[in-house]
Amino acid sequence: MFRLYQLLLVVPIIVFFAGCGGSTTVKHDQTKTDSRRQAVALVNSIDSSTMSNQKKIAYAERLFNSSLSKTGTDKNPPLSNALYLCSEVLLSEQLTADDKDYTLQLTQKIMSQLVRAALNAEQRNQLLLAMASVELANYQSTQALQLLNQDFNSGSADQWSLYHKLKAMSYFQQAYTIDAIKELIFRHAFILGDKSENQTLIWKYLSTLNTQQLAHSEMSSSIGLSENERIYFGWLDLADIFRHTNDPQAINYATSFWLQNYPEHQADRSFINQIIRIRQESILTIRQIAVLLPMQGKLARPAKAIQDGITASHYHSSLADNVRLRFYNTSGNKIIETIYQQAVNNGADFVIGPLEKSKLQTLLQSNIITTPVLALNSIETSPSSAQQPLALSQQIFQFGLSPEAEARIVAHKARQDGHQYAAIIAPDSHWGKRMTDAFAQFWQQSGGTVVEAQTYPSQEHDFSASIKSILNLDQSEARKKQLSRTIGRQLEFTPRRRQDIDMLFMAAFPRQAKQIPLQIIYHHGETIPVYATSHIIDNYYDSRKNIDMDGVIFPDMPFLLGTAADATSLQNSYQNTLYQRLFAMGVDSYQVAPYVNYLADNPSESIAGDTGQLSINYAGHIIRSLPWASFSQGKLKLELKPDLNTGTHSNDNAKLH
Repeated sequence: MFRLYQLLLVVPIIVFFAGCGGSTTVKHDQTKTDSRRQAVALVNSIDSSTMSNQKKIAYAERLFNSSLSKTGTDKNPPLSNALYLCSEVLLSEQLTADDKDYTLQLTQKIMSQLVRAALNAEQRNQLLLAMASVELANYQSTQALQLLNQDFNSGSADQWSLYHKLKAMSYFQQAYTIDAIKELIFRHAFILGDKSENQTLIWKYLSTLNTQQLAHSEMSSSIGLSENERIYFGWLDLADIFRHTNDPQAINYATSFWLQNYPEHQADRSFINQIIRIRQESILTIRQIAVLLPMQGKLARPAKAIQDGITASHYHSSLADNVRLRFYNTSGNKIIETIYQQAVNNGADFVIGPLEKSKLQTLLQSNIITTPVLALNSIETSPSSAQQPLALSQQIFQFGLSPEAEARIVAHKARQDGHQYAAIIAPDSHWGKRMTDAFAQFWQQSGGTVVEAQTYPSQEHDFSASIKSILNLDQSEARKKQLSRTIGRQLEFTPRRRQDIDMLFMAAFPRQAKQIPLQIIYHHGETIPVYATSHIIDNYYDSRKNIDMDGVIFPDMPFLLGTAADATSLQNSYQNTLYQRLFAMGVDSYQVAPYVNYLADNPSESIAGDTGQLSINYAGHIIRSLPWASFSQGKLKLELKPDLNTGTHSNDNAKLH
């Protein structure tokens, strides 16, 4: 909430979390801290919590323009208040690209007009918050946190609310999700009016946690927990209910029991009822599912693995008695529109398939879709289309395991880990180009720099030439040879690699992936973190071969990494990891079917699947969030994200004080 100019309203402040928000805590006057100091809100007749982003921008412009007629220190009050509005816009979850660009420009103009030498304490605070907002909007969360970890003390509840939201979003941008949730829990007490926006943001962040991170139920009843710890574990328990309980009656019973255990919790009855209502209104009632798969030809074996997964998921479901499965063959030159219409005429109220990309393209271009379709492939779309709401008439959702999507997942992870300068090594094939393009596009759009991209001969065993080129060792050796010719004798020589690379993306299949990391080390690149996709794995249990990939960081499906509780995919009998993944895709396509509308309407929501944490973006594509791992002595090692507050890990039992 933002109100301007006068200092009137007073609210109490709750106790800080221990170390909340990172290694540097916010410093306060000791006397005020001991006495649970009072915070004051900025008050005026205009309440920005009811304003759209466009109205906030327009009001900030008016304040800026009004300052131009003022002189000296009279400029600072309206400019400071305009900065607050700009910060609120930049932190909005509904911010469009155009509004973001314009607000960034307006913020810089406002900052340039401030008389900085005459700023009072609250105005200096506001300048700092605005600077951090700009950094965060530019995906520079590390710089934003550096600003926020300076001494900060305010008499304004509005500024404290903005401060904690900034820290939360900065942590979330770096994948420190638990720290982000703690900041939002603490922020709650500083919000003087409607708190639903904060509840929704906490819920969004909770939806990205994996099953292990939510498994804290035993801690919530521990003796000696502080109130803030109880709030934190209460949120985890509530998210766990919705993660694993889909039956409406079971949800109502579980949440009623939860409310008895957590009276006066931040997630009150009205918030829970809203979640239940939105979910129930969107869940589809399905009686018959038509599955469209090619049962002959080159795709028959992959299709059989998917079919086995769908069937296993069906019989593993409590709804099996109420849902009928019917399979349709799409092989060869069969016309997909005819098959779809036949399935609908036969009573299908949901369709899974087709698998063939060409037939998916045909359906996308047709105007015959009246029953929701969950395609088992995906067609790449421009990044901007994923930000536009899905047309209500378009009921085709796309679920694929595309290599490009996984390359983008890797790029996102590496940026979250703080890397800026990337090198890429990929095979000289069409697949390698797709991987390179997908990684590089996401990397550059998120503010990173691709320093070097090299291909390697996919049929060879020696990748030295490509690795030397990436590390600039070939240039170093050329300089040595030139110098030797100049002085007429051989020189003792240790080549030096370039220093402007802080990570390497390796696109490879198992044979190459078992050799490239060793050759990188041999060529003096042992300190460069190597990231890869799950394509590098063909057997998780052969530690003798996997030892050659020690230290390589990669994502994979929860059921393959052992992080999915009660995974249906464990029933599969496939030995090949490709077919195991396709089986899991079949499992999840059945599980996600009733929730496609809900997930499409709520892109921040997700459900736990065997293939990942599943959400749907505005373009109708299923997005998978994956756990991460590496090998140590050839044995699988799950990555545990460090918890900045405790020095432990985010799936340990974190403490709040």
